[in-house]
Amino acid sequence: MIDRSWGRGAKMLLAGAGLTLCVACSAEVPYEPEPAAVEPPPTVESTPPASDTEYSAHTAEHRDDDSHDEDHGEYAGGEAHVHGAAELAVALDTSFVTITVDAPLVNYGLSEKTKKKSTELEKYAEGLTELMGNARCDLVERSAEVRRSGDHAALTLSIVWDCKRPSQLDGLMFTGFEHYPAFEEVDAIYLGEEGESNSASLTPDSPFLPFGS
Repeated sequence: MIDRSWGRGAKMLLAGAGLTLCVACSAEVPYEPEPAAVEPPPTVESTPPASDTEYSAHTAEHRDDDSHDEDHGEYAGGEAHVHGAAELAVALDTSFVTITVDAPLVNYGLSEKTKKKSTELEKYAEGLTELMGNARCDLVERSAEVRRSGDHAALTLSIVWDCKRPSQLDGLMFTGFEHYPAFEEVDAIYLGEEGESNSASLTPDSPFLPFGS
């Protein structure tokens, strides 16, 4: 009699092995994408440092600009030194009227290298301006100051009046055109006590600065 139990056991082992193989083959394998290609960063061209020649040319250009300003005689405040021109300001504070005139020394017929003292220059305020109106003003003080910049010089004159009736002031006449012919044009401005103001460009043909609008 043939023992068939071995054959059945062998078939069962083979069937089990096949099932295991199929399960292993059907198992999902995680997908790993290929790494993306990395592009190299763009090449940046660096600017070479300026050569000594370029630096020297740049420096020389700025020096030329500085010399240009000096030729025009600009002061620290920025105003240009122009012969024949002047600036005038009139300010009213209660009963006091302060008049300031700034002009090159040559406008008064003076050398820009003059050695005159400030006290000697105060006399040039006489006859320079005249207050108009029946305000009954008395002279309080006068002062003079010379400002220099290189070969140029300007004179600043200050005149203070005390007026008994300041409301009667009509304006100011710049009489300096009559006494000092070198004056050609004066930029004038009036500042009132209540904030009112008026400005005008005074000339020999139009020397009056009205205080009203």
